[in-house]
Amino acid sequence: MKPRLDRYEEFIEREYKAGLRKHDEYSIEFVRPELISMFRNREVKRIVFTGMGCSAIVSDIVRGYFTEIGLPVEVYVLNDYEFTFLAPKSVLEDPGTVFIISSYSGHSKEPLRAYQAIGDYHDRTMLLTSGGPLAEAGERDGTSIAYWRLREPDREYPLFHVSQYFAILMDMFHEFGLIDDDHHDRLARLSEELAADFDDRARALVSEFARNSRDANILMIASPKWYESLLKLAKMHINEMAMVPASRNYFHEFCHSEVATLSDPERGHSVLWIIDPEDDDYTKAKGQNLVELLTARRQQNDKIRVTVLPLRGGDFLRRYFGALDIIQRATLELGRYREVESRDLISSAAGNSWYHSSTIDAEFEPVAS
Repeated sequence: MKPRLDRYEEFIEREYKAGLRKHDEYSIEFVRPELISMFRNREVKRIVFTGMGCSAIVSDIVRGYFTEIGLPVEVYVLNDYEFTFLAPKSVLEDPGTVFIISSYSGHSKEPLRAYQAIGDYHDRTMLLTSGGPLAEAGERDGTSIAYWRLREPDREYPLFHVSQYFAILMDMFHEFGLIDDDHHDRLARLSEELAADFDDRARALVSEFARNSRDANILMIASPKWYESLLKLAKMHINEMAMVPASRNYFHEFCHSEVATLSDPERGHSVLWIIDPEDDDYTKAKGQNLVELLTARRQQNDKIRVTVLPLRGGDFLRRYFGALDIIQRATLELGRYREVESRDLISSAAGNSWYHSSTIDAEFEPVAS
């Protein structure tokens, strides 16, 4: 395989926006007609997504977007299988709840445990996977399965495909009758808008955030609208690609707690504030006050840098994917600065060798003639 950061750069330049147009690389051939009828007959009150890492991250985008457009369907995202502590029993037992268990590889243990934990609800469960033991379990039980059929997947870093995952889910939910618009036109326009939005102002923000984050812990803050969706994926990019410590918090909670750690830090800290033009006046004024506190000319601020990233565009999708484009590019610059070699800690710690570079190299090693 090519080095991690070379592939990441190719993804940013070629695949990030292109993925928004690749909405057809999936199959619902094995989704049970009864489950599709639930959607089409408006019997679905809520969707409970569960998955780990990148396999679940697109669910948070879907939740944020559906909330923004006022879709009358609740969306929960549970990043574990101990559902008793993550959702009310009434939600899990309600016949209007549909479960979507997501694992791109199908080899992660936690989604399998989640599938086992809801054995009584398999008739209203759909597995979202490319295969592996999860698909095998679903095939054995006759459970609905939607298959990812990506033609050019990056096996090691599924996070490269989040824009495509979103396009696919919009198309899929349209096929199910959950939403009226397949989003083909909107996402094609979004691809063009993102190209236009990456102007000199955006380039300056990339350089500023990357420069501010050198040799620093990154603290990202935003309103609830962006905390779960945008900051969750941003943290994943920074952690996995630049291999730099990054954390996130709700803006107001940060100001009531974590900001105390910046009184006189011993090492560098980079604060990224995502500001939404729709934030209320109180939030905007409080944010400006925070920036002034942390950038004032005083010795305790010497190791603190602040980047303000204003969201641009008139709707959720343009703001989300535009800001993510800036964060990804800054992550690439930071990764080039750090040049840390991966130890495959994610695949090893998660116990999923399917993602391990040695497994991938072995599978794609040329066969001697």
